[in-house]
Amino acid sequence: ESMEMAIAIEGHPDNVVPALLGGCQLSVADHNHRWQICEIPWHQDIVPVVAIPDFELSTAEARSVLPSHYTRADAIFNTAHLGLLIRGLETGQGDWLRFAIADKIHQPYRQSLIQGYDAVRQAALDAGAYELAISGAGPTLLALTDPPHTRRVVSAMREAWRGYNIGVDVRSLAIDTQGAKVT
Repeated sequence: ESMEMAIAIEGHPDNVVPALLGGCQLSVADHNHRWQICEIPWHQDIVPVVAIPDFELSTAEARSVLPSHYTRADAIFNTAHLGLLIRGLETGQGDWLRFAIADKIHQPYRQSLIQGYDAVRQAALDAGAYELAISGAGPTLLALTDPPHTRRVVSAMREAWRGYNIGVDVRSLAIDTQGAKVT
């Protein structure tokens, strides 16, 4: 019940649920509007790298560029890729992750709102990232890599944005497996 309340207050279960429970979580509302929560195992050899540029992109603006309808083919594409993404995160299969992060629902429309997107993505890939995605509505970008390439990916993403005279905070993260604690 506290989870339902937290989701209602914050409005985004993709933010609230992992913060409270830890790990990578999938949240889906059932036919009674109650949240069904499923943990997605995250392989220890997958390192998330986030790059937070020094500019804002409003969620309203990011939503405004999305089409009102999608083709069946695009919906099938994203559904299939989500399945592969979940398995890639669980197993650490880099080849699956390279392919699975592809998207036809929001990234093709939103990337033009993020100055330097193409350069930052290419720099991350050249440095050894499996792939890069827009985190939420943006402008934060998320790259997935492995431990040996982490430092190079962090540096490459930082330098790519500096080439646009944009300040950026780039960090490799660890997945919090415990979530919120009451002390």
